[in-house]
Parts: sequence; C-alpha cells; structure tokens
Amino acid sequence: MQTKLNLRFGILAAIVIGAAMSRLLPHPPNATAVGAMALFGGAYFIQRWQALVLPLVAMWLSDLVLNNIVYKAYNPTFTLFTEGGAFIYGAIALIVVLGWVLLKKVKMENVMAASLTGSVLFFLITNAGAWMGSTLYPQTGEGLLMAYVAGLPFLLNTIGGDLMWCAVLFGGFEWAQQRFPALVTH
Repeated sequence: MQTKLNLRFGILAAIVIGAAMSRLLPHPPNATAVGAMALFGGAYFIQRWQALVLPLVAMWLSDLVLNNIVYKAYNPTFTLFTEGGAFIYGAIALIVVLGWVLLKKVKMENVMAASLTGSVLFFLITNAGAWMGSTLYPQTGEGLLMAYVAGLPFLLNTIGGDLMWCAVLFGGFEWAQQRFPALVTH
C-alpha cells in the first residue's frame, strides 16, 4: 500500500512540476498551466499540505528560471521573488482550495466550473494587486476598474489556457488511472 501511495505521489508531483515548467514553452500571455496545476493539486493530492505546497513550490521554481535565465536581459540582478508575487501566489493558493471544494468528485462539468471560477479569481486578485500602489492607475475605484479593463485580454487567455491545460492534466491523469490501477486511491 505504501509503495502504491509513493508511486501516486511521485507521478502527481511530476505532473505539477511539469505543468509549472510548461511556462518556459512559447505561449500567448497568461495562457499557461498555472490555474490548471493548482486545481489539479487540490483535486488529487491526498494530503492537503502537499496540494498547497507543491504547486506553490513548482511555481516558484519556474519563476526562478524565468526571472533569472529567460528574462535576465531585462533584469540583470538575481531575483528570488517575482514582483507582485504575493498576489499571484495567494491566487494560486485559493485556486488549490477551490480544487478541494469543487473537485471532490472529478467530473468534466466540475473541472470546467472550477477552471472558469479559478480563472476569474486569478484575474480579480492579480489585477487588484497590479492596481494597488500603482502609479499607472489612480488609487480609486475608477482606477481599479481601469486596471480590470486593461487586463481583460489576459483574462481571455487565462480562461483558454486553464481550460486547455485542465483537459490535458485531468484527462491525462484520469486516463492513466484507468490504465494503471496503482494510481487509484480508495
């Protein structure tokens, strides 16, 4: 039984890390596996601390690579944390919790609803973070609305990316559980 759980944990961890690292592939802005990765972790990890910690650590590792290798020309100093990261990581943590709540039973309609909800939640939180303390937007209700309007193209990409990556991650793992019973928990 322990070997079965270790195998399942290892496969789930590899999927989450792979999803985070997929941010290194060319993609439209915000059309990444981040939301899907958070929902996936919330739905499948048995231990809630694992569901929360692994997506956040995977995201941080991909941020390290992006900030210090891919975008090094824009920021030549080593960066441990992404600017505005508290809002990004907070949104990811809430999407993991959304996975706990909405995906107790993994069914296509539940995954789609959770994905759409997570996309909107990510948009609301991260754009509020971009607005807070910004010199680009006035620190008023109107300024917040301006930040949300400016972010609308990113919302559409986030929704599309989350839905696509949810299909890949959830569909792939459900298929794998049917082929390899050692991945199934009871």
